[in-house]
Amino acid sequence: MKAWRLAVVLSIALSGTLAVSGVAGASRGSPRLAHQRHATVCTGGPIAPGDYGSMRITGICTMPTGHVNIWGDLTIAPGALLDAVAPGDPTTGTPIVPASVAISGDVRVLHGAALLLGCSPNISCAPPAAGITFDTIHGDLTAYGAQGVVLHDVAVSGDVQILGGGGGAAGGSCAAQAPPPAPINTLLAPWSEDPALVQTPVYSDIEDGQIGGDLRVVGLATCWLGTLRNWIRGNTSFAHDTFGDPDAMEIGNNLIWGDFGCWDNSPAPQFGQGAAPDLVNGHAFGQCSFNTVLQNPSAEGIAMLGQTGVGVTEHFVVSMHALHTRTGTHTATNVATLPSYPVTTSSGDSIFAELNSFTLAGSGITGTATYSGGPPGQAPGEADLGVKHTNGWSHFVLYDTCTSCTFHGQTGLVSFRMYGVGYPNGHAQGVFLITSSGTILPTSSSPVPGLATLTGWGTFSGTGSTYTLVEHLGFA
Repeated sequence: MKAWRLAVVLSIALSGTLAVSGVAGASRGSPRLAHQRHATVCTGGPIAPGDYGSMRITGICTMPTGHVNIWGDLTIAPGALLDAVAPGDPTTGTPIVPASVAISGDVRVLHGAALLLGCSPNISCAPPAAGITFDTIHGDLTAYGAQGVVLHDVAVSGDVQILGGGGGAAGGSCAAQAPPPAPINTLLAPWSEDPALVQTPVYSDIEDGQIGGDLRVVGLATCWLGTLRNWIRGNTSFAHDTFGDPDAMEIGNNLIWGDFGCWDNSPAPQFGQGAAPDLVNGHAFGQCSFNTVLQNPSAEGIAMLGQTGVGVTEHFVVSMHALHTRTGTHTATNVATLPSYPVTTSSGDSIFAELNSFTLAGSGITGTATYSGGPPGQAPGEADLGVKHTNGWSHFVLYDTCTSCTFHGQTGLVSFRMYGVGYPNGHAQGVFLITSSGTILPTSSSPVPGLATLTGWGTFSGTGSTYTLVEHLGFA
């Protein structure tokens, strides 16, 4: 994780409560909301849980607790910012997650505005207070000259388009707001006006989400862009984007059902600090063609990690048609629960965090990973993180790491994530991605460890502790 990305995780985790409670205190529990012709306008402060028709953000607004349901469109006005990332719920004890947000219409992020939506361990809802909000947008998300768009574990039914914006020279400089008592850097406003984004440069990022239509990022000029571990049903394209961070343009581990193209981006798309290749069902063009071979991690990524050596050479993009289908099972055995979990939110949802060992069997990946301690999702074993709703449905992500699994005669480390939904009757199903790929070698001629270039995806379903897997696997 980049140093400043770790800073935003810590900054939001440590200061998010103060930022939210401070705003609420100033307004004495009355957020600055106005109702205009069935539209709610937030000019600043926290937005209370509840149902809204449509909503317009004109100041620096937050969504700290409960469920926020917007039955119409959401618009972030020019120069405004919505932070639906900083944790504030549960309201008693340590804040774990912000509000869960469901938007029935479209989302528009206008010139110079910023949207941060969806919380996960990859941004601010990280251990020891871990959670995921699983936000939804049933329409399109379009950013016209926006300063920043950050989405984590958000499901968008329509298209996602980021057209221009990014803060220009101010965003591309990778400058960040200094902590108080430093004055607000107005060149970075509204980003610099959010206390949770102190020490964090302007960036855009889409991770661990679903996009039902196309993804387009065109003419973005900012510090950094990440597009990682997304399931994209339509076409994906990046064109004429420029970034101030040499480790920017990290596009990896995406499952793309349409075509994939990248043109005239600087720096060019790269593996960054390490990610599995993108998997594409259609055609691949330009800087993201099937013939593009890069080091994984990139030289810039290795430097950012403070290490030396070279990344293993592998294809940046792999055709789904080159993968081989296998079947198997995934069986989990509970070992422990993250301390203080499960936790009930103000809306009655239950956030759970289970720590498991697991076994993989069948004709695909095989092996056993025993959880015996260490950071959940990084140590061998499984972290099962999710939320069970009051209606009996649940959403979850399994973070699995096996240090000595076997496939196709090779044995080595395999990490993958399983994104699932649980039904009230106990059945669960979902999609998984192989997330480990690449490794740092002492020299370019060093032997490549087993499974270092394994890539793939699959589906899972089942009831109880055992899931049936359909695995699509190959080497990059």
